[in-house]
Amino acid sequence: MFGEYIRQKRKEKRLTQKQLGLLCGYEEKSAERIVQLWEHNKQPVPIEKIRPLANALEIPIESLIP
Repeated sequence: MFGEYIRQKRKEKRLTQKQLGLLCGYEEKSAERIVQLWEHNKQPVPIEKIRPLANALEIPIESLIP
């Protein structure tokens, strides 16, 4: 699943959920919760956050586009 892929790549980079959320441009208060929602497939990654997410995880943007 998509959320599991994000979680796996985040852990490979040794990032916390909050750190990843901050790298994607979210504010301190919501960064961790947003990534939790992505990883549990409860909320899709907004299109404008695909590139920052790919950059943060150092993966090709194509791997995040279904």
